[in-house]
Amino acid sequence: MYEIKQLDLLPVFVTLKRVESMNSNKHYQLTHTWNRDYLLLYFPKGSGWISINGEKTKISKREAYLCKPEETYALTLKPDIHAFLFHFNMNGELPLEAERKMVVQPEQVQRYCYQLNSMDPNDNPILALQLQIQFQKMIYSILTMKRKLSISLEDRLIEAKKYIDEHFSKNIQIEHLARMAQVSEHYFVDRFKRQFGLSPIKYLHHQRLKKAKELLITLDFKLRDIASHVGIQDEYYFSRWFKKKTGYAPSEYRLRYKRKIAVSQRNYIGQLLALDIIPYAAPLHPKWTPYYYENYRVDIPVHLSAYKINERKDSNLDTLIDLSPDIIISDRRDQLEISEKLSDQTKVLSMYYGKQTWREQLMFIAKYLDEEKKAVDWLNQFNRKVANVREQLQTKYKSTTFLFIRKFKQSLYVNCNRTMSELFYGELGLLSALGTTICDHEISLEEIDQANPDHILFMICHEQETLQDWQEVKISAEWNRLKAVKHQHVHLIPTDPWFEYSAIAHDRILDQLTEWLSSY
Repeated sequence: MYEIKQLDLLPVFVTLKRVESMNSNKHYQLTHTWNRDYLLLYFPKGSGWISINGEKTKISKREAYLCKPEETYALTLKPDIHAFLFHFNMNGELPLEAERKMVVQPEQVQRYCYQLNSMDPNDNPILALQLQIQFQKMIYSILTMKRKLSISLEDRLIEAKKYIDEHFSKNIQIEHLARMAQVSEHYFVDRFKRQFGLSPIKYLHHQRLKKAKELLITLDFKLRDIASHVGIQDEYYFSRWFKKKTGYAPSEYRLRYKRKIAVSQRNYIGQLLALDIIPYAAPLHPKWTPYYYENYRVDIPVHLSAYKINERKDSNLDTLIDLSPDIIISDRRDQLEISEKLSDQTKVLSMYYGKQTWREQLMFIAKYLDEEKKAVDWLNQFNRKVANVREQLQTKYKSTTFLFIRKFKQSLYVNCNRTMSELFYGELGLLSALGTTICDHEISLEEIDQANPDHILFMICHEQETLQDWQEVKISAEWNRLKAVKHQHVHLIPTDPWFEYSAIAHDRILDQLTEWLSSY
């Protein structure tokens, strides 16, 4: 007789798709990149930072990092780094043990990494099976390792950081935090700063300031109550401290949000900021709106989705309807969708996208908000800046030709949106290698060679398939034959702010060009 065991719980299957190994003796930076598959990152050597969906952490060889599909990741790595990136699919539910940051046994994981990187199935199904088995063994070892290892110093520092998050209104002593981390006070301060980028005291102040801003904006609390809520007992000291941190007295900061103004598109964030107005609700994302996310996410109380710019527009509009702000700045087509659902207290200021220049939009918004003087002052300052940058550029590049190229997946495209056409080729007077301003026209390397640009301003879509193909393009004979490549006149530029049409985006582009001039 024999027994048949029926398994009701189906296992999770992981399938390795691609292995990347990276060695660099230089500083390496990868801006926020959209992730299509599961991605496991491990750094056996070196130091730096990894950011997943805007959550930044210091890398350690005692940890592996998991980025899930449709999340974004960014890297800032110091010289002498070694990294492994494993792209894989997963069939089934993700085990609870599989967190964003997982404790590993370094020697064991390194052994798997080097072995997997060296294996080349080369159309051999048996070797391909062996490769997948070894990868599954590595995943299993990582998922089970957390139970076997004692809590690392990095984990104890995370617990200390969580303690600050939960108790920032209390009198927190470095001595107590150091005891939690089981190290000396001096060593705790040093390691905390290295791991999180801020000293414990600065991080505490950051959390207090964040909460103070939230209370000033959302509740009608008295200053003494807000001060007490963030751990400051003297309201007069709180006022001085708040102004030192923000440049505004608490009453002035609250007044900035007297009207709750929401925006449905990122362009309108840039218009409001030129008027010294921070929106109450706006789309934010570490990849698709990195500048606003990095600099204003604490000041903007309600975060709408900026995933793939307009991918979740409908849910954003539903959020705005529920929020009922005083004013919504949106496109004309959005107004038609939401006006009948809004309360009488909410007004909609709609823009005719494509019909107004950003200057006309700025003045239109300023007039509606009774901020025309601020708009005129800002434009006068911007025009002086344009004249200064134009003079510098014309001195050095009067007869030089330029070409904007965007790479997406296996294709190259000529780019010339409104921002590039009006500012770069228009107001700054620079020359297009094609003699015309064509937008989103696919172009081959042969056609680029025929256009013969002196400089190429090159944008790469930060997603895995594009980045992988770019590695092949830049070592090809056709690419290296281009004049701009030979003379090292290919300038990698970010899509942000070049793909945004707003006052602040144009101002930031002038700053980038000024920095570029000083570099070349």
